[in-house]
Amino acid sequence: MSQSQHEDGRQAQGGRQAQDRQAYVIEVGETQAGLVSRNGSERYFTFIAASARFNPLDGHRFATPGAAELAARQLATPRRGYAMRLAS
Repeated sequence: MSQSQHEDGRQAQGGRQAQDRQAYVIEVGETQAGLVSRNGSERYFTFIAASARFNPLDGHRFATPGAAELAARQLATPRRGYAMRLAS
């Protein structure tokens, strides 16, 4: 099949447009938490965990990559109230 390129940079094969896919790596500090991805037809980004620490987010859907990053940061940050309750 021949490949051609559209004005917006997408490639077509055999007259069909390649489906747009967006994917972003989500990092918390130096740790890769996972990634979010979506097909062009999807409204939300789906989180795929890269570390067991972030498994609770695996499969969750987010409106933006920034929202997924915020959730990963909140999951990675220990809650002070919880630690204080354990100490008493």
